[in-house]
Amino acid sequence: MGNLRKIELLQAEVDEDDQSFFRLLVDNQSIKYITIDPGVYSAEDMYFGPSLASILPELPPGDWNDGLVTKDAKNGRAYFASVKSTQIPGVRNHWHGTYVDYLGLSVGRKLRTGLYEVKSPSLDCTAVAKFARFPWEIQYIENETSAYQWISGHDIGPRFLGHLTEDGRVIGFLMEHISNARHAGAQDVETCREVLSRLHGLGILHGDTNRFNFLIHDSKATLIDFDTARKCDDPDVLKQELENLPACLKDLSSRGGGGLP
Repeated sequence: MGNLRKIELLQAEVDEDDQSFFRLLVDNQSIKYITIDPGVYSAEDMYFGPSLASILPELPPGDWNDGLVTKDAKNGRAYFASVKSTQIPGVRNHWHGTYVDYLGLSVGRKLRTGLYEVKSPSLDCTAVAKFARFPWEIQYIENETSAYQWISGHDIGPRFLGHLTEDGRVIGFLMEHISNARHAGAQDVETCREVLSRLHGLGILHGDTNRFNFLIHDSKATLIDFDTARKCDDPDVLKQELENLPACLKDLSSRGGGGLP
């Protein structure tokens, strides 16, 4: 038990009653996805990176990216039941000309799940990276990548800076970091209505106009979180989203809350 290799826990999805999933950086040069069966380790040990690294079985040799850890029924010890090289799905829409590899990023503050402040030698500013931590999140990033293509050049959302890659596949994107911003409130309804109307003018429904998805800065509003956005040619549906805006901005619950890009 234990590893001589350097293991850094990047992201975790832990469930004590079901399988848990992990994205690991190994020896600062490769990313591996590990699934751990229920009952092998405690949730506390799995959430804490150094603890997880110390209790994982020795990583098997070879060029693999997908491993399963389970418990030996006879002696109760954890072991790798399987490792394989899996072709993990990636975002298919590569509309932007810039690609940045995840391993080339300097990852800073976590803003919320799958959203981090980052720096890269290829960028002259601090950016925000949004990416799929695990394969089942790719579709959300796919949707949002397409939405950014639709709104590109219209000053509706943060500037799209490029695609984020991992082992050759696109897992997310980099966008402009908007500094000195705050989330919208009821007093910002006209400013938010203006940017939402411009989105609707492109025939796009945002789909989630909670107050956290409007950033107020420099006397204007910027929309974020386009993973539920879709093309819409029904004026009544677009009108309804606009009419619901004041109520969304008055909602003081934390629904949809998170960090500022």
